[in-house]
This record gives sequence, structure tokens and C-alpha cells, in this order.
Amino acid sequence: MYEVDHVLAATDGSEHGMSAVVTSAYCAHRSGASLDVVAIAESVLAPVGVDIALYEDTFAEQLRAQVEAQMAQAEASDAPLHLHVGLAAPAITQVAEDLNADLIVVGAHPRPAVARFLVGSTAERVIRLARRPVLVATEQRREPFRRVLVAVDLSGQSHRVLEAAVATAIVCGSELRALYVQDRLTPMLLEAALFDEKETRHHARSQLKKTLAKVAVPSELMVSQEVREGHAGHEILHAAEEWDADLIVMGAHGFGFFNRLLLGSISTYVLRHGHRATLVVPRPEP
Repeated sequence: MYEVDHVLAATDGSEHGMSAVVTSAYCAHRSGASLDVVAIAESVLAPVGVDIALYEDTFAEQLRAQVEAQMAQAEASDAPLHLHVGLAAPAITQVAEDLNADLIVVGAHPRPAVARFLVGSTAERVIRLARRPVLVATEQRREPFRRVLVAVDLSGQSHRVLEAAVATAIVCGSELRALYVQDRLTPMLLEAALFDEKETRHHARSQLKKTLAKVAVPSELMVSQEVREGHAGHEILHAAEEWDADLIVMGAHGFGFFNRLLLGSISTYVLRHGHRATLVVPRPEP
């Protein structure tokens, strides 16, 4: 069963980093987990004539002061602080490995229109590199997630994604909804495959039910189920908006060959076009 005993918050001292620090501090407190904070000072060019080592040391100390102030605001001053200078994503994932963290929390730009261009910088690179679940925080959250939407593709990874969603819902006392989005095949492919649309939808609902049955769900946790058709990323966000979900849980990769081939990763689509906290669960190591 998925458990969170150790949370790692990643920040660069910015407003987005503050979202990660506050959200991770609350999550750690809520789940009874330990918390570490990693602060990353991206490598910078020193002015001409200035010693690069001295410049980086000064820059790092300024960052330390900013992050310690963030930790104080998040009521997490006692958490160990790890300060690194260099590329953010590799440093964050390496610290997570060294600490054996169960969850990495990073911040993302709160405005979707801007996030399409900026959220991919650090958050997406961390997700691509990390071997641990990554929570992308879009706000300074100090309360439980009320409604958790878990998107599954009925692949072998779905079990891990569902376990993470169930564990989160238990800790937060959330409502939980499981969503499967079925790709619409073109009429030509439907005819060639002799698929009956009604039968296909029935099969999808049946498979979703069987997938959920494989996960240990406490009797007090009610899990609703929904099957949609269309582009997975669009339908996930549409379902989250309609239901007013405040957390989306999903796998790290695309939902189907055609979507990956033509539109890229569905998790990337959700991150770039949505305005919801998103927990991305990686595939298991081979």
C-alpha cells in the first residue's frame, strides 16, 4: 500500500516555491510524515571581473535567507534544509533518492495561460526524472484535498496510481472518483474492427470496476466511477472542472499509443492546461 512517511519540498525561493513549501508542510503534518526542504540556486553567470565561487556563495546565502523565511511562514522551521547550486531537476531528484523520500512537492505557475510555457521548466523535468511520486502544487494549500479525481488507463500502472489516490483520500478524508477516458476511434477503424460502441463502453466500465476491485479500499471510503470518451487530457480537465476536484492523480505517461504519438504526454497536457494540484505517479522500475 502506498504510504507517505517522508516528504521533500523543492523551492527556488520564488512565489511558486512558496506553494511547494506550504503545501508540503501541511501534507507532512496531516500524514504524520517527516519533512525536508531542498533549495536550488540555478547556476548563474557572474559579472565580469567577479570571482565565480564568491558570487555563487553570496547568491546561495541570499537564497538560504529567502527559503528560511518561507519555512517560517509554513511553520516548518525545524525541517532540514538542503541547499544546492546547479540544475534544479537533477538536484531535486538526487536529494529525493538520497533521502528516500516518498513524495516530492514542486510548485507551478498558478495561471494556466502562463503555465503552458513555464510549468514545464522545472516541474515537468522533475516528473520525467523522478522515480517517486511528484505533487505539483498550484497554491499555498493549508487544508485537506476535498475531492480527488484519479485518472487511470487500465494498464498495469493503474494499480499504483489508484493506491496513491486511495491513500491520499484516506489521509485527507476526501471524496474519490475514478475516471477512465476511452479514445474515440475513427469511423473507419470502428468499422474495420467491427466494434459496437455500446458494447465498447460497457466493456470499459467493466474493466474499470475490475481494476478498482484489485485495490484495497476501506469500506468507509466511497469511490464513484466514470467513463468518458475523447482526448484523455481534455476530458480529465473537463471532469475535474465539472466535479470541482482540487487534486488530480494520474500516471506519468500518456493514455494510449495514438495520444502519445500525436499529442504528447497526457500528464504534460493536464499540467500545462489545468489549474489543479496534480499528483503524478511514476511507472515502476523495470
